[in-house]
Amino acid sequence: MTLINLVHLYRIRLRARWVQELFAIAGIAAGVALLFASQVASQSLKSSVAELSRGITGRATLQLVARDSHGMEAGLVAKVRKTAGVKVAAPLLEASADAEGPKTKESVELVGADPGLRQLGGALVKNTKLEPFGGIGAVVLPTDLGKKLGVQKFGNEVTLKVYGKAEKAPLYEELGEKQIGGLAHSPIVVAPLFYAQELTGQSGRVSRILVEPAAGMEEEVRSALVRLAAGGLNVEATSYDERLFAKAAEASNQSTELFAVISAMVGFLFAFNAMLLTVGQRRRLIGDLRRDGYAPGTVIGVLLLDAIVLGLVACVLGLFLGEELSVHLFRENPGYLGSAFSVGTQRSVGWQSVAVAVAGGMGAALVAVLNPLKDIVSRDPLAALTPKQATGSGSTSTRAALGGILCLVAATAILIGAPKLAVLGMVLLVGALVLVLPGVLSVGIALLTRIARRRTGAVGHVAGMELKAAKSRAIGVAATGAIAVFGAVAIQGAHADLLKGLENAAHDENAFADIWVAPPGGYNLLRTAPFTNTEQASLEKTQGVASVRVYRGGLLDWGDRKVWVIAPAAGASPLLPPSQILEGGTGDATARVREGGWMVISKALAEEHHLHTGDAVTIPSPIPTTFRVAALSTNIGWAPGAMIMNARDYAKAWGSEDVSAYNVILKPGESPTTRAAELRRALGPSSGLGVQSAQGHESEQNALSRQGLKRLSDIATLILVVAVLAMGAAIGSMVWQRRSRLAKLKLEGFPRAELWRTILLESVLLLGVGCLSGAAFGLYGQQLLDRALANVINFPVVYSLAPSQRSRASRSSWGAPS
Repeated sequence: MTLINLVHLYRIRLRARWVQELFAIAGIAAGVALLFASQVASQSLKSSVAELSRGITGRATLQLVARDSHGMEAGLVAKVRKTAGVKVAAPLLEASADAEGPKTKESVELVGADPGLRQLGGALVKNTKLEPFGGIGAVVLPTDLGKKLGVQKFGNEVTLKVYGKAEKAPLYEELGEKQIGGLAHSPIVVAPLFYAQELTGQSGRVSRILVEPAAGMEEEVRSALVRLAAGGLNVEATSYDERLFAKAAEASNQSTELFAVISAMVGFLFAFNAMLLTVGQRRRLIGDLRRDGYAPGTVIGVLLLDAIVLGLVACVLGLFLGEELSVHLFRENPGYLGSAFSVGTQRSVGWQSVAVAVAGGMGAALVAVLNPLKDIVSRDPLAALTPKQATGSGSTSTRAALGGILCLVAATAILIGAPKLAVLGMVLLVGALVLVLPGVLSVGIALLTRIARRRTGAVGHVAGMELKAAKSRAIGVAATGAIAVFGAVAIQGAHADLLKGLENAAHDENAFADIWVAPPGGYNLLRTAPFTNTEQASLEKTQGVASVRVYRGGLLDWGDRKVWVIAPAAGASPLLPPSQILEGGTGDATARVREGGWMVISKALAEEHHLHTGDAVTIPSPIPTTFRVAALSTNIGWAPGAMIMNARDYAKAWGSEDVSAYNVILKPGESPTTRAAELRRALGPSSGLGVQSAQGHESEQNALSRQGLKRLSDIATLILVVAVLAMGAAIGSMVWQRRSRLAKLKLEGFPRAELWRTILLESVLLLGVGCLSGAAFGLYGQQLLDRALANVINFPVVYSLAPSQRSRASRSSWGAPS
């Protein structure tokens, strides 16, 4: 059969089934859109950080990195440049800050560099002036940031708040995509090195030194840098920031992709249901072609053309819809990552994202179209025209049920013993649901038939017979609803449990203070920006203040994790967050950490370094210090992990008396709102410190948690929307396919009202069986996701079986002790 004949035959068939084809295209397109949008969202997160890192580092492959925000002596730059094998060495000073303009304020990364950085060829500085302009310091902004702030003309001032200081910096120029490409969308402020040191108060200090070794000298240069580091600095590849970010964003990316896959399955089931309408036509076509002497290969070619056209049209439409989803729904980045990384707003659409989505769409089209493959390859040319016998259906149902039970047992084993395989566990649960569903539906039809025998009227009898006659269609409709409800219940339930756990963590982290005094801004939500302790005495004299304690904290690079270090004053009460302790008594651990030399670390971090309660470990702080493990905790809401020590120990390990915040304790009966205003007056209008009640800080943390989890909630909603459309279309098409049978019943005297009641009864039964089965398995999936979040990523999770539960709940035996 020639290609022209194939196309002509396809056009003839399309005229007879274009409505069904549109349904199938819509279902596959929905699945493709969700797969594509989730891939783009994850890829854009990683690429924005990678693009900024490479735009700065250029050809450098090694770097000497300070272990905290105080940096290292700038004199080390000259020593590195003199090291044998070093081709180029360029210093950088980096600091997280808030940039404020006439329009708004944004969290940014301040980057200070000297002209030596241009020798590395990075895109960021290729067209940037790093020398002082007329002896005056100025800054350079990407166009996106300048537009948001309202700072776009030469000489316009942007206020930079960094390390407790607030300084106005004039704009030298803006850099657009023509000069720096995608970096024009990054939240960065570039300044000459000397000016960045002035803005941050870090005179004579740098954060890292980028190194480009001579050809073939990388290992020799690395060894020399390790000697220069002398155990107080890190020597890493320039891709190290990308590894740290990948670890921090791993939880968000994995969950988004998993839930998008569940959504896509609903869409593909929609398409499969639509294609079932054309199975009869395809079987007749197969029988006619085989009877005319065409070989199975030719028949498969005819159907492949159907699949290719269907898949291509659906994929094009799906990619367009996915583009819109990624721009308008999945564009927002998890806000908590901005506390430690410069995450841009640029989108990255790689070929991998397109390939995964298209592969899923074409695969769904092939499976749907080639459903009658057994008839094609049969030795009997008329196999497709032979009526299918129901023999063996009982044994088939039994085998399916046994397969479902085995899948459920395997998922339970993962739940109990291997939560790291949660994605596989969810797939197994979906498999169990699909395999068990035919049996559940058979039970439902049997109950309907039994009830119909006890009642007068033909509605129940007709509905039961119709469902038995179109069993595969009924299973498809029920499966669509079941998987949709499964996904929505599991996702929304895990979302609610995680959000409640994060709220508990935020509450505990603010329990030892009434008011926070710290550098303001979204970049400092974790209270990690250091400043000189000059205001404690004046704050203590403020009316209504009982005491002011110093708080210290920071971010520590340990392996591939950027760990959050929490260091309240030894006298803080409670010193440790009680709801976050997983192993070790809270009372004993509190006493040990208060005494000093002990710390609490998150369980995932402890497992990575093979640590248990009571073990000693030397942490890679600026002054490497040995601590013993007092207890194991959750990650306190920071995905890479956390550790808690007292503020005195932090000062020793970091070699600095700088503080990150003041914890103000009020006298009994005093109002935080009233005393916050008093504290602001005590600080004065020129202070770079902000005043915020503990309740306000907790609310800000909770808002950020909700924003970070918004994407999961959006996906769960999309699943239900797609499912409603899918089931509505599937039930409608089932009625459409039976229109001749319904017309015959009407001609035989069956009243119109009873026909509608029959259709309604069938729909209610299919919806009920599908939704109830999906909900039951969804609750199981919720426990699996909770277990993975708590034990693999180590998030604080409040276990529950009610997806909408919002009250404070006790932790089950799978989590922390109650």
